Amino acid sequence: MKPRSIAVLSLLLSTTLGLVALLPTLALAHERKEVAGLMVIFGAEPEPALTGEVQQLVWRFRGLESNEPFADIEELSAVITRDGAEYGPFTARMSRRDPGTVQTKHIFTVAGEYEVMLTFKKKDDPQTHSVSFTYRIGDREELEIPGS
Repeated sequence: MKPRSIAVLSLLLSTTLGLVALLPTLALAHERKEVAGLMVIFGAEPEPALTGEVQQLVWRFRGLESNEPFADIEELSAVITRDGAEYGPFTARMSRRDPGTVQTKHIFTVAGEYEVMLTFKKKDDPQTHSVSFTYRIGDREELEIPGS
């Protein structure tokens, strides 16, 4: 085999292995759950979610069968839990530009694992629904150059 062919194969192999290693991280970045006949996709933006940065917690609501954005929701409220301590409730807001997208804004000061519970009602439905997701906030200092 020619040296160039070996180099190309090595590059392809290392790229593939790198992507396979990243897949678990990417899968956790945007979780999906079904609730109240809807698909809810959750994530933090920007990624990676870090301490000391403005983070948006984002929920995207889609119809299960149509996969179309679902914006007929109201009374949105989020509670964040870390190590048993609750923070909130925070009013979640529907995006004006992106139908079916709900968000809250926060600045996390402590790295670690968090859980967020979003409660909501579908318009013209008296039942309150809730959906919870677990996510991780990384320590910004671990990425700073020079380190502290």
